[in-house]
Amino acid sequence: MTLNDFFKSVGYDIAVLETGFKSINNYLSWYKGFVESFHRYYIFNGEKKVNRNRYSLNLPKRLCENFADLLMNEKVQITLGSDEYTETINEILTANNFWVKANQGVEKAFALGIGSFLLSLDSRTQKIKIQFVNASNIYPLTYDSNGITECAFVSDTITFNRDTFKSEKIKNVQLHNLDEYGNYVIRNYRFIVSEDGNLTQVKVEDIPEEIQTGAPNRWFIPITPNITNNLDLDSPFGIPIYANSLDTLKAIDLTFDSFVNEIQNGRKRLFVTQEAMKVSSTTGSFQNSFDPQDVVFYLLEGNFNDANSHYVQEVNGDLRIADLRNAIQTHLDLLAIKLGLGDQYFKFEQNNATKTATEVISENSDLYRTIKKHEKVLENALTELVMSIIAIGNSEHLFSISDPAIVIDFDDSIIESKEQMRLQDRQDVAMDAMGLPEYRMKWYGEDEATANAKIDAIKAQGESDEKLTFIEGDIN
Repeated sequence: MTLNDFFKSVGYDIAVLETGFKSINNYLSWYKGFVESFHRYYIFNGEKKVNRNRYSLNLPKRLCENFADLLMNEKVQITLGSDEYTETINEILTANNFWVKANQGVEKAFALGIGSFLLSLDSRTQKIKIQFVNASNIYPLTYDSNGITECAFVSDTITFNRDTFKSEKIKNVQLHNLDEYGNYVIRNYRFIVSEDGNLTQVKVEDIPEEIQTGAPNRWFIPITPNITNNLDLDSPFGIPIYANSLDTLKAIDLTFDSFVNEIQNGRKRLFVTQEAMKVSSTTGSFQNSFDPQDVVFYLLEGNFNDANSHYVQEVNGDLRIADLRNAIQTHLDLLAIKLGLGDQYFKFEQNNATKTATEVISENSDLYRTIKKHEKVLENALTELVMSIIAIGNSEHLFSISDPAIVIDFDDSIIESKEQMRLQDRQDVAMDAMGLPEYRMKWYGEDEATANAKIDAIKAQGESDEKLTFIEGDIN
């Protein structure tokens, strides 16, 4: 049985996903920094083909790291309607090392087009677990314009069989299906993979074979860059942020390869004759006049035809460093514009003072709009993730959270001045253009009831302090 056969037996056809997985493999090559069809090439030297590997700046990796750092860093905060609710959720996130997984997950999703958080409940410890699944392990089964509704997650592991004393490749498949009531059912399957790739189903023993969630909340939360997949409009997979910039990435690596080759080919060379490499010693024997391991020398057969005084000829190549540097900068500017980062994103300016956040906003509004656009997708994903955690916790009686009032606060300090915005809001409160509850809701992540309660408590404390009187005199 093949994997396709298994999915057909449970009512799904994954053959339609083949094109999407081929694209993911191609993007993975770009993310790794070496694409076989582009970075491996040959040069004909007039006699034979010489195979070469093209040097690469591996910008897709760097770009995805930058987006992840801007969008999902340590300053992102998730708050709920009460301090108790917030603490409960944050304890779960911390126990799962969530923020590290989230940062790496955003990087991978932006590199390959899609990724997914995956929730599970440890039946032994009754603890909620959060994993991140890579694009190549995600099999969308049913989907529409609103996203993926049913999905499978496939993973491979290696185990040691004590009976046969051989290692076995295990393929795990987890299906997330909707039942007739619109609630999710999770089913786990396990297969042993033979040497020829055939699957033999075995019993799942360490995890439940079936979980009736009894709720419409997804236990998987896909994330994709907030850009349309214009390469396949009907595909459930997203596309990497650089998917429409591959030609520009090729141009950058071509120019960088020329830059490196310019340094290598333009290095100093000393062409020497055979008679110059050996000199007579005082004992009458010949010894090397130069270090034979020094690659700056190139030995020529015979002697030069000019005067005998020219035993060594020096060759210094003219380097086109400035021209190639300008070419790389031009391609980088084009790449930044195509990615919505603004034409100043990759520009290196020497002797330039550090700019304030306000200056960054005014000079790079493209970056601001791009980051805010991607934040919308991540805000929805994080909100759904928290709602699913709450649904699991409530149903399993791990905790009780109602009316959570989830607020996702991203760190936009790089692209906007929060100090300036907060100062403006304080001025609005002072002139009654903004209410104090609205201010607390915005800056402290509180709901309206909590904000009003905190304001009343502060006022009551202030009135109590006014009633205190102090009597001057010595303290006995």
